[in-house]
Amino acid sequence: MTEPSPSSRDTWGFPVQHPEPGQKATFLTYLRSRFVTGALVAFPLAVTIFFGRFLFGLLDRWSYPISQKLVGYPIPGAGALLAVLLVFALGMLAHNVLGRRILRVGERLISRVPVIRPIYTGAREITRAFGADRTKAFRRVVLIPFPTQGVWSIGFLTNEFDADTGAGIQRMISVFMPTTPNPTTGFYMLLPAAMAIESHLTVEEAVRLVISGGLLSPDPGRFFALPASDPGQPTP
Repeated sequence: MTEPSPSSRDTWGFPVQHPEPGQKATFLTYLRSRFVTGALVAFPLAVTIFFGRFLFGLLDRWSYPISQKLVGYPIPGAGALLAVLLVFALGMLAHNVLGRRILRVGERLISRVPVIRPIYTGAREITRAFGADRTKAFRRVVLIPFPTQGVWSIGFLTNEFDADTGAGIQRMISVFMPTTPNPTTGFYMLLPAAMAIESHLTVEEAVRLVISGGLLSPDPGRFFALPASDPGQPTP
């Protein structure tokens, strides 16, 4: 059975190293490559299981006093069930006029608590940003010259508008440029639309690229959305 070529990638997108053409793979190389691949597969699974068990146990510990009073003994999984019902109830409140008024009253009460106010306000703004319409969030991926000319950085276009910049009406764009490896932080920029270059990358591909620091890189030909060449023009 032949190994796939070094340039090929599997559906996981892991940068697995394969032997070069003509190079004989030893048994030690075989074991090492499989172990590294197994570690890459196991890491996200282990992190997910760890935080899942932590959250599940935390919810159960909170529900133990309630189930102890109701049935006389703790019920495993009752905390997760109560959390799902509570989230569903909040969603029902937010979908009707009376419920929204109750939630606004609760927000005003929380905003008066000095220590809790900044935490709640920050979390609320994050949920509003991610819960917004996709047309008002990250529209597409662009490349902007940052930190200097000739160096291109990945950014997410969030808005387009016309503005009077003193030299006449100019098409402007607002761009969020994330940082590696944490894409939730970055720079917000206003710049002329002519300074940005369109990219064929999807938002999901660009996020994976930023988080991995370039390890999970898509096809390099998709970075720049070059205009289609004219069939009548000779190829240089």
